[in-house]
Amino acid sequence: MTAPVRKAPQRGSATDKVHEHLKRLILTSDLAPGEELREIALTESTGFGRSPVREALRRLVQEGFVEVRPRQGYRVSPVTLASVRDLFEMRLLLEPAAVELAALRAPREELEALHTLAHQTYVPGDTASYERFLQDNREFHVRIARATGNERLARSLRVLLEEMQRLFFISLDNRDSASEMTHEHHDLYDALLARDGARARELVVGQIEAGRERVLQGLVSRTGHLARAAAGVVLADATTRRSP
Repeated sequence: MTAPVRKAPQRGSATDKVHEHLKRLILTSDLAPGEELREIALTESTGFGRSPVREALRRLVQEGFVEVRPRQGYRVSPVTLASVRDLFEMRLLLEPAAVELAALRAPREELEALHTLAHQTYVPGDTASYERFLQDNREFHVRIARATGNERLARSLRVLLEEMQRLFFISLDNRDSASEMTHEHHDLYDALLARDGARARELVVGQIEAGRERVLQGLVSRTGHLARAAAGVVLADATTRRSP
């Protein structure tokens, strides 16, 4: 049964509105992993017709946030151990290269403009505050990539970080990691201004690995306590990988 959702925002085309609305609910885990999505129920809850709802769902399927099950309809894509591993592995491939390039060739004024984003924080336990922090965090890292002058790199990193936002929300707990995460940004910002590419790479690798540990710990805790989230979070992943 699809959970009640808030009305969609009133801007852009009908399909764009529904897409933006449902995507935000998925990224913030208001629509939990594995949750069924019924066209009729979504039409009623969002106030839009079936055509824009159907088109929005198709778009979300293309983006990987929703999946189609034959003869059963749509559901929010589950989170598996393999998907967590793949996302962090991709980030480890892309972002260290991005920060190293930025340290070497980004215009100084573009690096200095990152100061505000690098010093953002959030209020532990305040979901709205955490959502704003994650948006600023994503923008911080994407703008570093854009400052390299490689727009393809920036676009790829934006898509990846957007998908990872769902993991951060699902794994959110009451532990205060705000100061820890803000300190990570301070150090990276300083390394970029110092044009220390090796230090920037080292820092971001450590940040990504620390983030992966936080996510995995949060997911384990979440699946042990919240049935709604646990239904679509599969940490005992049956997927096997071929040995190299």
